[in-house]
Amino acid sequence: MEILIFEFNRILTNNQLNLSVRKNKILSFNEAIVYALRYEDLREKEFLQFLNFIDIKTCVYCNLQSTLVIEPKYYNKKKKAVKKTTAKLQLDHFYPKSQYPFLATSLFNLYPTCANCNLAKGKKKSLFNLYTTTDDLDVFNFRLSDKSVLRYWLSLKKENLDVSFNCSDQKLLENHNDLFQIQALYDTQMDVAEELLLKAKANPKIYRIILQKEFGQLFKDPSIIDRLLIGNYSKPDDINRRPMAKYSQDIAKQLKLIS
Repeated sequence: MEILIFEFNRILTNNQLNLSVRKNKILSFNEAIVYALRYEDLREKEFLQFLNFIDIKTCVYCNLQSTLVIEPKYYNKKKKAVKKTTAKLQLDHFYPKSQYPFLATSLFNLYPTCANCNLAKGKKKSLFNLYTTTDDLDVFNFRLSDKSVLRYWLSLKKENLDVSFNCSDQKLLENHNDLFQIQALYDTQMDVAEELLLKAKANPKIYRIILQKEFGQLFKDPSIIDRLLIGNYSKPDDINRRPMAKYSQDIAKQLKLIS
């Protein structure tokens, strides 16, 4: 896509993209390209089938909120006369379709996101890439501060807990926090960290033994017990199937609730 963008920028400028196609019709050249590619039609059918297949249900930027949004369908858009409302998956164009309309229908340019992150990003550049050719899939991680854990046990107040959002790439970390306010968002979720801390203290080994012994037929897959224990998916491949799965997994591993 970067090669295609480089070639495209040599042909057309942003000013040319924003020019009206016809004087008597309010339609810019970039909008005409998106329309010719049938983006809206593909968005309603083919893309929806693909997104259901890959099973990404949470925002790939924040992993805190669902990709589902409520969208109104109108009898008359000018008068805002609503015909009905539908639940629809939100998609962000990683490379904005207003600047790169030829990528409007590329699946590699469509990121399932929550409405908040989609709005926050807008046309700004994100350094995070959902698709990668490297083996490093664990780019970001959350960590519960050891000192804050001590403060918590002395006070039993979740306000004393501190969970940091980390990344080995400082530029990527700053960009992601600037765009999506990840640290600030998760600072409001200390009750989840507190629950994991209490579960780790309450001897989860006994819990596992009881479930395996008494309900072995139900829990043939050990990961289901892990899910019950941490209240979320426990496998790295499943972090996009439920909000806060990444956060829960990282802290649960740190506390040795799961391996």
